[in-house]
Amino acid sequence: MRTIAVADPTGEPTLRSVAAARHAGIARSVLVGDETRIRERLRECHIAPDGFEFVHAGTEAEVARLAVRLVRSGAADVLMKGSLKTAVLMHAALERGAGLRTGRVLSDVFLFPFAVTGQQRLVGITDGGVTPVPTLDQKSQILVNAVRLFRQLGVASPRVAILSAVETPSPMFPASEDADELQKMWERGEFEDCIVGGPLAMDLALSEEASRLKGVESPVEGKADVLLFPTLEAANIAAKAIEYVVPVEPAHVVVGGSAPILIPSRSESAEARLNGIALGCWLVGGGR
Repeated sequence: MRTIAVADPTGEPTLRSVAAARHAGIARSVLVGDETRIRERLRECHIAPDGFEFVHAGTEAEVARLAVRLVRSGAADVLMKGSLKTAVLMHAALERGAGLRTGRVLSDVFLFPFAVTGQQRLVGITDGGVTPVPTLDQKSQILVNAVRLFRQLGVASPRVAILSAVETPSPMFPASEDADELQKMWERGEFEDCIVGGPLAMDLALSEEASRLKGVESPVEGKADVLLFPTLEAANIAAKAIEYVVPVEPAHVVVGGSAPILIPSRSESAEARLNGIALGCWLVGGGR
């Protein structure tokens, strides 16, 4: 069983998700924060404290630092945000010499089920949580992070769609020029074990029929596993729209560090958080 370090687990969805993870044999949890307050919230949620480990911390910065230290030291396998602000936790996770950096860009991958022609598969949206406006180099690392995640999920050669509002590179749409360059980098063999197409509008990334009707040929062929968005803002809006309009209970995880990081939204359900815990623990095991 894996171990999660949970920073400030005082929200009911967080507490219910870690209790469910323990009950299902997925992971045990170390609860980091004001121990008196955490125990009080467990009682209010009618969750027994037995089986949880507690690490007391006062300030937000201390909560984040101690949770990260647990993961960095190997005492925990996955870092998870509770009610702590994402920026506070990520600041600690990215601290040089004390955080979870590996030299790679960190990026969030949001997974949701996508059904087409009677078949269902997982599709990933990235990066909706870390880098606001990624450069071309950062996008290339975000691409590699997502490909590695999907390979751990059993997809031998993930198809990556580099999204833009237009399918033809244009200086009016800088994201389209980045997308064109990323596809050329793939054609030159700079990305292994994947298929890259871009620039593509979202309909072309997911629908072969849309590609046929528009007469656009792409190596992704409307079968994208990964949707790489031009900005965090665009990716985050798309992910939230899918989560609440479809609706689905997603899973998402920050990859690229020395351990998986879970940064659920404050409004995310206990079920979605449990999905994230299961995904993070799966990645720790190398997809086993």
